[in-house]
Amino acid sequence: MGPLSVRGMLLCHAGPHRIAFHAHEVASIASPEGVSAASARRAFQAPDGASRVLVSSSGGAVGVDTLEIEAEPHPVLPAPPLAVRVSGGSLQGFVVVQGKLWPLVGLVDFERFLRGLVGEEAA
Repeated sequence: MGPLSVRGMLLCHAGPHRIAFHAHEVASIASPEGVSAASARRAFQAPDGASRVLVSSSGGAVGVDTLEIEAEPHPVLPAPPLAVRVSGGSLQGFVVVQGKLWPLVGLVDFERFLRGLVGEEAA
């Protein structure tokens, strides 16, 4: 079960798709040049690409197209267990921000999930 509420998120886009990350899980934000990052677009079956890279303290990295900081607290709506499983355990729930539903994922687990998608595409 994920958190009941969250304060401090990075609201990101992967192409037209929304995705939110816990701000405390992001150690740094980098440009994509020279950084090995899994593109968040892979989760939506879109071609890789990114204009920013979120880097975790363990060194994992996820590329996104846009990002915005959201500092206000928000309740976390639970994710269906099936959705959690198909996301490799990275989906922690959903938040409503600016009147839109955002999936909230853990950065390290999401990066691991995205890297696993590359192997599936080759099969």
